[in-house]
Amino acid sequence: MLRSSSLGIVLFINFLIICLWLFLSRFIGRHIGSKHVDYRKFPYRAREFEKRGDFYKENFDIDSWYTYLPTEYNRLGNTPAQLEKLDTLALKERLPVVCRSELFALINCFYIVCAAVLDAAHVAFILGMLVILAQIPLILSARYCRCLILNEIVNKRRELERQSILADRTPNVFDLDILDS
Repeated sequence: MLRSSSLGIVLFINFLIICLWLFLSRFIGRHIGSKHVDYRKFPYRAREFEKRGDFYKENFDIDSWYTYLPTEYNRLGNTPAQLEKLDTLALKERLPVVCRSELFALINCFYIVCAAVLDAAHVAFILGMLVILAQIPLILSARYCRCLILNEIVNKRRELERQSILADRTPNVFDLDILDS
């Protein structure tokens, strides 16, 4: 379709298509059922190497830049200090938001297929790679944020278990025979 057009027209039409593609990915991501954005299932499930988020800290220095990305979960406030203040239920409600954000970015990466159909090979490759490169920080930040949320849920669960163990070991005042003597 655009293989014989001038470069300016090709870039303009591709810009419009990319904008439409981003809008459609957001629409699909928002209206997809919750069963498709389960953090325990592929592709959202945390891999063994990324369980605690250390992989992203060490290899990408993600702590310094991920909160600046214009994503929905960053507007909610997902820094470790902010997550500590939330209860487990609020944390679990944030997991689908993070999974949906990753889904938006993954769908956007498939723009390269659309570009391959419409454009010449070299233009399709360049535009497709630019879109994919723009999505990589969004995918990395969504995966790291999910690690932060899951770590905080695990920490809160451990704290509750520790408190219940301490409560079992601490004698109740009414169980003591102080009043009988």
